[in-house]
Amino acid sequence: MKKYLIMILLALIAVGCSKKTTEIEISENINKSEINDEQVKATVINEEKSKPLIKISNKDVLEIYVRADGAPGMYLDTDGEVKGFYVELEKSVMKEMNQEYRMNSYTDAGVAVQMIRDGVAHSALSVPLLADYKTFLNISIPFEVLNYVTIVQEDNNEIPINATKDEILKLLEGKKVGVQTRGHIYQFLRDYKEIIMVEYPTTTQAEDALNNGELDAVIEVKRIMEHYSKTRNWKLKAVGEPVLFYDIGTGFSQALDPSVVDRYNVALKTLIDNGYVTKLYKQYFGE
Repeated sequence: MKKYLIMILLALIAVGCSKKTTEIEISENINKSEINDEQVKATVINEEKSKPLIKISNKDVLEIYVRADGAPGMYLDTDGEVKGFYVELEKSVMKEMNQEYRMNSYTDAGVAVQMIRDGVAHSALSVPLLADYKTFLNISIPFEVLNYVTIVQEDNNEIPINATKDEILKLLEGKKVGVQTRGHIYQFLRDYKEIIMVEYPTTTQAEDALNNGELDAVIEVKRIMEHYSKTRNWKLKAVGEPVLFYDIGTGFSQALDPSVVDRYNVALKTLIDNGYVTKLYKQYFGE
């Protein structure tokens, strides 16, 4: 009898040991898998960093990307040409640099951002100097400060004309606010959890949706709303004080050798110092 009991006890111990061994092996395999995933991620990042940077001489074509619906600052006109303040300023900077270039328009900021990351698009006009953008862009010296205001339908009186920033953000809780996909307004509003963000390829497309009654508000530069209210017969208005102020520069892909940004900054500073930028700004915006 004792013999049988001893054999059963030994069998149970063996099963327990086998189970523990299996659990240890599974745990080790999971840990190895996690380590391998991290190693793969690290390898991809290191490979990206180790890629040779694209050198742009003044004889190489700098591919510049321009928002098609950002009038009057930048836009694609009916004649197929990009125009506006930022476009004219960029042309003048390119001339000062003696740089070959090509202007390209885009209607989806998300696509343009990916092209910038890949180095297919070399630069983008009118970029806020934000930490998130600096992860994939080298940004020029600033040449403008933009104010962003709250846009609502003309018959919407929920937000007073003289509302403060804090009052506006409180009144937007539970409201649908249109933003550019992963853009700077999105980055700002993501900390306000009670505001419902609805993403669009550009904020102008969001304002179209606002005019059609699909949204409650959009935060945007006032002059863009005023321009398209005239050309598209929008029934919109700006309310309250500005909720954001951003320094604006020109963004360059970090796939490029930064020497092109250095040359750009020298040329841009020359145009700032000689008064050209101020003169051009007043010509377009009268401010």
